[in-house]
Amino acid sequence: MMLTLSSGAYSDAQQGIDCLLKAYPGFLSGKDGNTLFLADGHRLPYGSGSQGNFEERLDHADLHDQMSQCYSPGFPVDPPGFNEDPGRMRDERFFKRLYGEDKLAVQRNILQVTWAPTGKSLPFSRVASADQALMRVGKAIAARPELRHLVSSPVGTLKWRTIHGTQRTSSHSFGIAIDFKLPHGLGQYWRWAGCLPGKACAYPERVLEDRGLQDVVKIFEANGFIWGGKWFHFDTIHFEYRPELLVAECTCTSRGQ
Repeated sequence: MMLTLSSGAYSDAQQGIDCLLKAYPGFLSGKDGNTLFLADGHRLPYGSGSQGNFEERLDHADLHDQMSQCYSPGFPVDPPGFNEDPGRMRDERFFKRLYGEDKLAVQRNILQVTWAPTGKSLPFSRVASADQALMRVGKAIAARPELRHLVSSPVGTLKWRTIHGTQRTSSHSFGIAIDFKLPHGLGQYWRWAGCLPGKACAYPERVLEDRGLQDVVKIFEANGFIWGGKWFHFDTIHFEYRPELLVAECTCTSRGQ
């Protein structure tokens, strides 16, 4: 079961703030209570959680929401419960300040990263060492020939756009996510399955059992990426650079989940 931080729990808020500070040391310089100091002198409130149903919270997430669901690295892992989507809530103020306010600003931070399993270049953000993390992932997978076929068809990294069916900015807009055309029916997305927001949806449990995909996911996670296959609104082709959710103190394991 996913642990959700209580909006009134000051100590839990401080834990989330501390994990953000550890994940983005060059961007965040300190804190004062529930306010984060940015290295450029700006301040960003952590907040106390947005109001409304799950979809409304997704639309108006603050940093408290962003850190409110813990991520479970590794395997075995149970299928996620209803609306357990660690990482889908994103405070857009935070991401735009970090990676770029608009398409042109983001583009100035994009480098071409050699994806070792194919030898081809992929555009990815250099901010917060995201490009170096992706490069490490590629090299680790390339060293495992039996895994290369799983990630030999990247189908998207950088693209400034909104998430389908919403006005929310996609993480691909910031150059911090990568999708793959997965073989063997492993590529599953909740909208492709005909699922509706806020409704029960059959999770494709077999994707959690594929040993090769497990190893790929573990390599990504070891380098600061979360996997959309661990979301109730599953997106098994999607990997996203979110080191704040993989700081040891903020994972489900550390919270006793």
